[in-house]
Amino acid sequence: MLVKIVHYNHSTVNKKNRWLSIIIALIALTGFLGGSASAQTSDEIGRFFPQTGHSVSGAFLEKYNSVSNAAEIFGLPITDAFEDEVFGLRVQYFEKARFEFHPNDPNGIFVKLTPLGEFLYEPGEIVPDALNIGSCKSVPLSNHSVCYDFLEFYDANGGVAQFGTPISGIEIHDGWFSQYFQLAQLEWHPELPYGENIVVSDLGIQYFNFLGEDARLLQPNQGISIPLQEVSRLQVHVFVSKPILTLSESNQEFYVIVYDQNFKAVENVILNYSIDLPSGATIQETLNATNEYGLSSTALRLGGLSEGLAEITVTATIGTVQQQARASFQIW
Repeated sequence: MLVKIVHYNHSTVNKKNRWLSIIIALIALTGFLGGSASAQTSDEIGRFFPQTGHSVSGAFLEKYNSVSNAAEIFGLPITDAFEDEVFGLRVQYFEKARFEFHPNDPNGIFVKLTPLGEFLYEPGEIVPDALNIGSCKSVPLSNHSVCYDFLEFYDANGGVAQFGTPISGIEIHDGWFSQYFQLAQLEWHPELPYGENIVVSDLGIQYFNFLGEDARLLQPNQGISIPLQEVSRLQVHVFVSKPILTLSESNQEFYVIVYDQNFKAVENVILNYSIDLPSGATIQETLNATNEYGLSSTALRLGGLSEGLAEITVTATIGTVQQQARASFQIW
């Protein structure tokens, strides 16, 4: 596995390497989280988040509290604030965002969001534009519209001010209908209840790994450890070794990593998967349970394939907790 060397040419990000780097940092992260302590709050540490062992304070806490559903929009903090020596900024990473402190901003906007959507966007499979123009809205200074559930969520949660302008239409990314904005990526999850089926992607985690940040920054505050808790939520990532599979190369590998609500790797998760092939056939199998790092993988020999999109659905189960994740690959 490779760690991406950062040179800020975001348009040439290699998607496979980015996801492999995410595995490395997630494994590193799981080695840091554990132990026992209770939540704390003080002027010195601001608001402490026992789920990840990090605090948010000062101007960053003001920004975090500026929305009523911060955990949904920004996610939990995955680092404390620290000085980015390369760019001379104080920054803090969250699951879905990165905050930057600009004390000399002439407009008084001291905390800004890193444009993660712009930095991490790669074109996906294009979904045809909506025919019902009444379900869409054009956004000034953008060549793209926002439609359907994406539009409802976008408008209800700050629109341009919160997410920036759209930089893509609706596309398929990692098996999900998605739309990229300057500051975020939104995903449509049909398995979730109506009104809750738009999810802000974890671009903060992706960008942390894309830049190759020091994994030690993920450690909880010194002297504070995270309570041992039962698994209440699974977070599942699926990715393939060959996003584009030629008919002459009918071997495909895919990987699954599972961690819990505290970013701790979950061992012995039961994994079942199905692959919907372009021909209409479906493969259904069971993967090996996750190992101590929350990882499992398999290699498939796929013969007699038709051209088109193959979609993988993985169902992860431990006890009564279950979560699905999807990925896809194109066959030529």
